[in-house]
Amino acid sequence: MSNKTGAKTPVWLISLLIAYGTLLLALTALNRFGADRWWFGALNLYLPQAVWAIPALVLTVVTWKMARRLLWAPLLCILLVAVPLMDLCLPLSAPSEPPGYLPVRVLTWNIKYGLHGKGAIQEIINEIERNHPAILFFQDAGDAMSGPLGAYFKTWNVRFDGQYLVASKLPLEDLKILALPFFGEEQSCLRTRVRIGETTVTLFDVHLQTPRHGLEALRETKSNPWDLPQAILNFENNVAARLTQVRELQSYISHEQGPVIVAGDLNSPDASQVCAALRGLALHDAFAEGGTGYGYTYGHFLLQHKLPGVHISWMRLDHIMMSSQFLTRNCQVGSALASDHRPVIADLMLVHN
Repeated sequence: MSNKTGAKTPVWLISLLIAYGTLLLALTALNRFGADRWWFGALNLYLPQAVWAIPALVLTVVTWKMARRLLWAPLLCILLVAVPLMDLCLPLSAPSEPPGYLPVRVLTWNIKYGLHGKGAIQEIINEIERNHPAILFFQDAGDAMSGPLGAYFKTWNVRFDGQYLVASKLPLEDLKILALPFFGEEQSCLRTRVRIGETTVTLFDVHLQTPRHGLEALRETKSNPWDLPQAILNFENNVAARLTQVRELQSYISHEQGPVIVAGDLNSPDASQVCAALRGLALHDAFAEGGTGYGYTYGHFLLQHKLPGVHISWMRLDHIMMSSQFLTRNCQVGSALASDHRPVIADLMLVHN
């Protein structure tokens, strides 16, 4: 193959383009069919997917200089990274408003209460005031009800236990704490019910096992590569812990009657088996349905240690998922100032059966 000057295109460049494109297609297929079935696929889910575009940018420059007829190839690779790998959401059309629907705004947030100072607590209140949610799910709320947030929620209906807090201006029923154990360790979720119009909706406030320990085990092998096999095993066990928990959660949800909302820090990107398991119960994700862009909720605090003032997130770990009685009009993420996580805010429509 010759370039625009008649010189033959280097075989090594063609080989690089083919190899790189094949890699991106393989990663895309891996995400589509459950990336965390294999440890390397699971690891990739927690990396900034934008880094996969770096080779494409270099190849674009090289191809421009040496083989402009092939310029479409690296540009197509950039598109592969920007859309499927980075999980770009572009709703083609807003859902039509069904007759007699009931609007409800839901906010979920891992607030890491008390870890980022009084300014963060005020920013949490500011975010609530900006969005006016009808139902609010908090995780890692700690002793929030004994501080300024407790005073703020004096006129709300509140159910809380341990790290979980559900608040609403709508009537709430009693809470239940349901076990989500994994490998002998105790963990739980909060379950309550809310009255929306004449319909009772079951709410699950969920925080699944963090991937931090598994990722740290892999990171520590930089100083001692001989520990890699054990680190991989630890990482695989960490992934398995979330799958064990979500299967228990599946069991609870499957016994519910009527509409269901599951919200919280699932510590799992949309391409994970965790989210696939919930979709298997006919739950659908609010941001995937009604969001525009990437909707990333985590990563900004990690960057701030190296780049102060930069608030860029790169993972969507926090989700609002609901049963078929709900449609999503709009979904967005909120403040990066108060917590390691951004909140997810969804405008839902409760459809009468």
